[in-house]
Amino acid sequence: MGSFFRVFGFMGQVLGMVKDNPKLLTPVALNLAIAVPVNILFAIVLAFTPIEWQQTLGYLFTIVGLTALYFIDYFCGGLTASMVYDQVTTGTAGIGSAFSRTLRASPGILVFAVVSAIFDFLSNLASQRQGIMRLVGPMILGVIRMIWTTATYVIMPALVVEQQGFFAALKRSKALMENDPTQVGVGIVGMGLVSWLLSAVTIVPAYAAYSWLAMNVHPAAGILVFFTLTNTFWAVSGYLKGVYYTCFYLWAVECERQRSASPQLAPAPLRNVIGGLEAGAY
Repeated sequence: MGSFFRVFGFMGQVLGMVKDNPKLLTPVALNLAIAVPVNILFAIVLAFTPIEWQQTLGYLFTIVGLTALYFIDYFCGGLTASMVYDQVTTGTAGIGSAFSRTLRASPGILVFAVVSAIFDFLSNLASQRQGIMRLVGPMILGVIRMIWTTATYVIMPALVVEQQGFFAALKRSKALMENDPTQVGVGIVGMGLVSWLLSAVTIVPAYAAYSWLAMNVHPAAGILVFFTLTNTFWAVSGYLKGVYYTCFYLWAVECERQRSASPQLAPAPLRNVIGGLEAGAY
């Protein structure tokens, strides 16, 4: 059972790594600086779309807006994977090389963003249906979206660090997972718990703050706080997933190369919390 909560020990290691190199938080800062204005912009566009155009333009703006927001999240996830790789392999990480790598991987990142946006859009449509599909449809699509989003962060290191193409990165990550001695599946459960806790302290207060500010101050203030808090959730949770899965990915690659599952082969932030894992062989 303790392996499921190993992720919380890893959070402390991430904080220590960030303390040594504050530049590692650049992806979070960029995510918030770009995503909050974009989110507000698309919300304003949708709000002022004439009623007679909402059936067509509203859907178009929704898909475009969701794709843009997912691309921002995933691009910053690529920056995270690249910077973590540089940090654990060389001891230094900067935004320059990370941006170059991630930019080259942007076609694959765009594919992930488009598919995620489509899942979100279909979920919204299903919630507008009548009968049982109004409940079951969004639930099923939500599970599929969660699996796809997790796969995005798992595959991101192959896409960015190894500079694989989209389909090659899928194949590479699948091969590592099939022969994975690192218990990354357990980490997925732990990261899900972390995301849930983060949502409880950001998303719920975001709705409460919006309601209070809209009624007592100004709707604009409520909108600003709402999108800042919700995007903080996406930025921080995405960052933690990016760091965690990148470290596991790098460990799995080294295990493959050495044909051993020794914890000593893991990157330092992960190695410090998995000392009790028995070494195995491929």
